[in-house]
Amino acid sequence: MKLQTYTRRVLAACIFSIGLSAPSFADENARDQLADAFEAEVADGFTGYVIVLRDGEVVYENGAGVAREEAGADHQFGLAFSRDTQFDIVSITKTVTGALAAEQIAAGNIDPHAPLETYLDVAGSPIAQLTTHQLLTHSAGLVDILGEDHEVVSLDEIIERAANTDLLLEPGSRYRYSNLGYTLVAAVLEQVTGVSYETLVMQTLSASGATSTGYAQAYDPDRTVLSEEDEGVIDLAWGGHAPGGNLIGNGGLVSTAGDMAAWLSAYSRGALVSQRARELAQTPHIDETGEGYSYHGYGMVVEQDDRLGSIYWHNGGSRHFNAHWREIPEHDVLIIALANQRPAPADAMVMALQRALFPVPKAGAIAD
Repeated sequence: MKLQTYTRRVLAACIFSIGLSAPSFADENARDQLADAFEAEVADGFTGYVIVLRDGEVVYENGAGVAREEAGADHQFGLAFSRDTQFDIVSITKTVTGALAAEQIAAGNIDPHAPLETYLDVAGSPIAQLTTHQLLTHSAGLVDILGEDHEVVSLDEIIERAANTDLLLEPGSRYRYSNLGYTLVAAVLEQVTGVSYETLVMQTLSASGATSTGYAQAYDPDRTVLSEEDEGVIDLAWGGHAPGGNLIGNGGLVSTAGDMAAWLSAYSRGALVSQRARELAQTPHIDETGEGYSYHGYGMVVEQDDRLGSIYWHNGGSRHFNAHWREIPEHDVLIIALANQRPAPADAMVMALQRALFPVPKAGAIAD
């Protein structure tokens, strides 16, 4: 789910950071401003990890809280969050799916405007004439989900359910968020590439150095966030087993802050997928609200800010996790926050860090 509301709770914090050299996005006090913003959100309850990058280089990172409790020889001790801690990145999975689909479209392997029955066995069904473009832009008129995340169900079974479910809106008429749509995109990707969705994810992202992002193949029980009941992502997000068809392509990928910094930076500079694919994903294809401010590309929100220029972002949330990435390309800035909390501390953290880097001018101030 893409989220825009903020909730917070207070937990103990463990904080560390690395230096910031030659900041130019706000002023020479940028590092202190980032630290102050971070610590304010921690005091308000944030637990997790953040990374801020400029020109693809990490300029600031902090962790707060305890990722997991471990048993020592004679006592329990807490392990702090790190850039290598695995989180459920929830709906940021869609950013990955959008990038993969855009690459196949750019290569000519997927026609974004061809009917879905071209790729999947859904002829004669309500979804037969939907297009991949409509699925990627949440404009297909689909329901949101067809079952619970924890359900043991195959991707083929989800396709069959979708083929027997009526549409809610006229396809292409307007934006309506649908997790199911991205699962169908994942199914199309499997058909045109001949490999599983997870294999395609791992093959593509590993080229950027991101080797801890995926589903069951990437999951590391020794690095996952653990709840107070010692439940990891496999339990909290997937139901104690490999992810089912209700999650594939739309949610539930595990990743780390370090991995996200690697693959999102590569995506930004055109090294993850082709430049043409990146441009397709970043195109403001459909107005989300009808107000001309927030648009949807492929796997990301596209906004235009009067001061900062283009902004690309996506977030996600569940009962246990909240994640948010935000790119401000005209200033070469990327902000990532991952939290082991229900929404929306990661969202609040990213916005606080953005404000620290780019303070809103006071009323009456004269711009340089």
